[in-house]
Amino acid sequence: LTNITNTSLLLNFTNAGITDATAKNVLETVGNAQISTTQSKFGGSSMYFDGTGDKLVIPSNPALAFGSGNFTIEFWLYLNSTTGDMSLYDARTTDPQVVPVIYTTGGQLRYYVTTTRITGATLSTGVWYHIALSRSGTSTMLFLNGVQTGSTYSDSNVYLQTAVTIGAYGPTTANVLNGYIIVTGK
Repeated sequence: LTNITNTSLLLNFTNAGITDATAKNVLETVGNAQISTTQSKFGGSSMYFDGTGDKLVIPSNPALAFGSGNFTIEFWLYLNSTTGDMSLYDARTTDPQVVPVIYTTGGQLRYYVTTTRITGATLSTGVWYHIALSRSGTSTMLFLNGVQTGSTYSDSNVYLQTAVTIGAYGPTTANVLNGYIIVTGK
């Protein structure tokens, strides 16, 4: 093995607390998205996004290609603000695209795909909410704390495989989240 001049190895383990427990995805933090013990629903911590350019990126993975099958996306959410648009789960690389997007606008929970929106309940700051989006057959529904919110979407989409962004609009740091998320499931 020959040394190469000026080669270095940078092992930056800053905030290694944000991990995929299934070990199937590499998670990339952008900005200062981080683990926080300030708010937690269970386990003593959550992912914190301060609303100034933070996001978590999960690179494209075949497991994220929902295709025409059934799927559920679920997480716990705690908002520090309800101002403006905040992307919670966003798989877009362009717009419109056949990928799931869960976001809030003025505190109102919404789901978006291509040109269709499900409008759900209005959320408040300082409260933990369990949010789930579920497709079974051709019916997609948005749930808040286990109760359907908004209408059932008749869904025949074949969802694309893309990267997923938590806490901001996919390819940018627009629509950033000001709050905490705990992603659940396996």
